[in-house]
Amino acid sequence: MQELLNRARCVADQAEVYKSQTKQESVSFQASKLKEITSTEEEAWTLRLIKDKKLGAATSTKPGATEVLLQYATNTVSFGSPINYSLPGAAELQAPRTFDPRVTSVSQQEMLDIAGDLVSALNSFDPMVKAMAAVQKATGSRSLLNSAGFLGTTEFTNWTVYFGGELVNDDGFLNVYDGFSGTDYTTETTRLKEKVIESFRLARTVATIKSGQYPVIFTPGEVSCLVSPLLACLNGKAISRGFSPFKDKLGEQIFDPRFSVVDDAQVDGAVGSKSFDREGIATARRSLITAGRVNGYLLDLQTSQELDMSPTGNGSTAGPIANNIIVPGGEASFAQMLASIDEGVLIDGTMGAWAGNPYGGQVSGNISLGYKIEKGKIVGRIKDCMFSVNVFTDLRDNLVSLTSEQLWQGNLCFPYVQLKNINITTKS
Repeated sequence: MQELLNRARCVADQAEVYKSQTKQESVSFQASKLKEITSTEEEAWTLRLIKDKKLGAATSTKPGATEVLLQYATNTVSFGSPINYSLPGAAELQAPRTFDPRVTSVSQQEMLDIAGDLVSALNSFDPMVKAMAAVQKATGSRSLLNSAGFLGTTEFTNWTVYFGGELVNDDGFLNVYDGFSGTDYTTETTRLKEKVIESFRLARTVATIKSGQYPVIFTPGEVSCLVSPLLACLNGKAISRGFSPFKDKLGEQIFDPRFSVVDDAQVDGAVGSKSFDREGIATARRSLITAGRVNGYLLDLQTSQELDMSPTGNGSTAGPIANNIIVPGGEASFAQMLASIDEGVLIDGTMGAWAGNPYGGQVSGNISLGYKIEKGKIVGRIKDCMFSVNVFTDLRDNLVSLTSEQLWQGNLCFPYVQLKNINITTKS
């Protein structure tokens, strides 16, 4: 890396070399049968050059292709995007735990046993369900070196388990999926197994519901529908370009005081954790929304320069990105949430739920897996229903409670969230 950097400094004002290595193995079952076993290895080099305030870059996965990499990066500089920032120098880094040696020693047979056990459990519950399971492990490293003096290297592991199934019967098509991912190895799949099987059990009964406004509970996996538009509005690109409603709103009360959002790259064992971002900025725990008030943005070198602010450790080659997004929990339990609802809906799966214009906060979509709640109990699955929320108004005026329990899915950690007066539309 140093040799390539030295050569790059001869043709550019600033230079950066990034190297990543990843080895990945996975096993997967589809329709209750073994589908495939895969193993891949990849090494990638990226060279970024800054010359005359323009940025050029080139990437190669071919070993030893430094000459070609330098040539391609040099050729792109004159066509590159104009920039006004400088690459960061040496920094004091805090290293979260991102590597578990147990992951590296997991055998292929162990992965097959874990996936096979999940499939067998679902088939024992209902042989008509076509079970799916996947287990994946990954190990790797990433290193960043630049002409300003920054040098960072980190090793990581990743352990992922997905589980679910599909059922086709007279009531239509039903699919249920869940999973977890982290840097630490675990054979504990009991919660995952119970969650998926319980979802199929509850879905055996079909309940009816009329169009109207209802209290709605979003499971942790579906809270992302509510948070995604907020992250789009907190992104430095949206702020600097002026189309985010959060521009010039730092410190203002926008949401219910019980609602907060944190970006934390320092969580031990989380897949989004890292000591430095793709641009060489040290990461930290940062509050984006604190007690309902906008407290910060997701910034990279470019957007921080445009806004005259400091970069936040969210840099990537494509702009600011989140690390680990956490919505702190509240005081309620899931059982208390259910008990408080006389008639309502539990949303545990959505399809097409996205904000066509995230900066307007409107989110709507089909409920692919939802249940009717009557007198504090789940009475059955609802079909052919849609929901609609406006995250700006509903997280301000209609937030009922958040559970103390939070669940991790990928780099997201959310509680159950209960809202009131949510529009539910049915075909009938």
